[in-house]
Amino acid sequence: MLSDADKKAILDSWRLVVPIADTAADLFYRRLFELAPAYREYFKSDMASQKRKLVAMLAFVVKSLDWPESAWRQNVEEEDDLFLVVLALGRRHSDLYHIPDSTYATVGEALIWTLDYGLGKKFDKNARAAWTKVYGLLATTMKMGRLSVQPMESSTALVQKVVGPGVRTS
Repeated sequence: MLSDADKKAILDSWRLVVPIADTAADLFYRRLFELAPAYREYFKSDMASQKRKLVAMLAFVVKSLDWPESAWRQNVEEEDDLFLVVLALGRRHSDLYHIPDSTYATVGEALIWTLDYGLGKKFDKNARAAWTKVYGLLATTMKMGRLSVQPMESSTALVQKVVGPGVRTS
């Protein structure tokens, strides 16, 4: 679980990334391919589009952290539900692109390196710890998406599939 301090560190550092988002995406993929040259095979399409998708997904994650806890007790549209979106992303990475779970550690390393290199001293130990934590949660959720065998019918149905039948979701 992320603390309020973690959320603040992520939000504050993300605000610094936004003006350099294109450069950050370039740094991320450069570092990813340095760490794992074989991963280039996963990115056969237009890298400009892929970089935009990376930045958009990170922006979505950060925006989701800014929601008050009370908002999650209400009905959330599927496209605004961080958990559903990340599960679906995990399913796509697994089913369409055949991305093995072992890639997540390297991607996380590339992400943290990118933030550290791109933000320099402004990426302090608290920001590093918070981003490491949130990336770990995202990677775990994406792996769960790989395990999902039924289509996502609704947010409630998905939550019940994940946590078990008969468990209250509100």
